[in-house]
Amino acid sequence: MSKPTVRETSAEYSSPVPILNSGDVLDSDEFFRRYAASPGSVFAERINGRVYLTSPLHAASHGDPHALFATWLGTYAAQQEALTLSDNPTVRLDANNDPQPDLCMRRENGNTRLVNGYIHGPPELIVEIASSSASYDLGEKKLVYQRAGVLEYLVYETEKQNVVWWRLEDGAYVELPAVEGASKSCEFRGLWLDESAMRAGDGKALLATLAEGMRSIS
Repeated sequence: MSKPTVRETSAEYSSPVPILNSGDVLDSDEFFRRYAASPGSVFAERINGRVYLTSPLHAASHGDPHALFATWLGTYAAQQEALTLSDNPTVRLDANNDPQPDLCMRRENGNTRLVNGYIHGPPELIVEIASSSASYDLGEKKLVYQRAGVLEYLVYETEKQNVVWWRLEDGAYVELPAVEGASKSCEFRGLWLDESAMRAGDGKALLATLAEGMRSIS
């Protein structure tokens, strides 16, 4: 009887990539390795080294206001030079933070750069739609954005229908006051937000106030 042939292989042993879980504490390389191996339905971010997975989102408490904010910012960015609006991008802020904000707007040749398709550095404006994540967006994440140098940070609390917009001054966030119902950016001239229109889901009024702001700088 002939002896069985044993064939050697140089292929390295590889184990499955572990799944991402909320609460995992990972460095940046491991976070992106696991994220890349996750199903397309998984959305995650890393704040102060800790992983957070997003839960399914309701239309009324997230999807609808998100779309309105995207329309508002997209209309503004389309009429300005060298501005880019991104929806749900992963932003590599620093060694411990890779957030995935709902929306961010950045300047060409500003504070960010693209590396392998990812935004590196602090965008000039970040917008978060906060429902169940309100304490997180207004607490830990706000401090991370402040420390990283995000120039303006806007949070819309959907349950309270409350708009909070901060401007970075001397390394700390200062709230921008609403003037006659409109919040006005300091960083982006003419970017006016009609808070009542946003609460009512009135896109027409929202864009009318934006158009007024744009006319004020023409």
